[in-house]
Amino acid sequence: MKLETLKEELRTAGLATLFFLCCFLFVIALKKLFLAQYDIGFYGLSAAVLGAAIVGKVVVVLDKFRAGTRFETSQPPYVSVLYKTAVYSAVVLMVVAAEKVFHAYREPHTLSAAVAEVWHGRDRNNIIATVLCIGAAFAAYNALSVINRRLADGKLGQWLLGRNR
Repeated sequence: MKLETLKEELRTAGLATLFFLCCFLFVIALKKLFLAQYDIGFYGLSAAVLGAAIVGKVVVVLDKFRAGTRFETSQPPYVSVLYKTAVYSAVVLMVVAAEKVFHAYREPHTLSAAVAEVWHGRDRNNIIATVLCIGAAFAAYNALSVINRRLADGKLGQWLLGRNR
């Protein structure tokens, strides 16, 4: 792998990670504000940083595979954005649900009891809220990525930062 290719991959993954970190910090700020009215403390900074690092790299990797680029040339841009958002959100749903079931499995020691506990307890709402928030971040990221590619790589950032006058 050439040094230039490595630099470009690091830049792309870094920008994606920064984008998702901003999105996740916004969600955590909202969650903290909502919980404050019930005098419930919430600390999620480490989860936001770790989640952004993982999601940022995974999104960049998935964009290189056929599943990530399936409709980019054959369909209007919104189809690609909706498709990627749906696929990435489905993956998040499976991962978050599996994590909750794994934690619930420790007590009853049966998979069906753990799934029932997660789905009928408070975790269901937490899973849905998490998938919706991350899905919205995916939609924004995918839309901005399509716009950036249509404008020619890097032009969107220059335009947003006021460097292209």
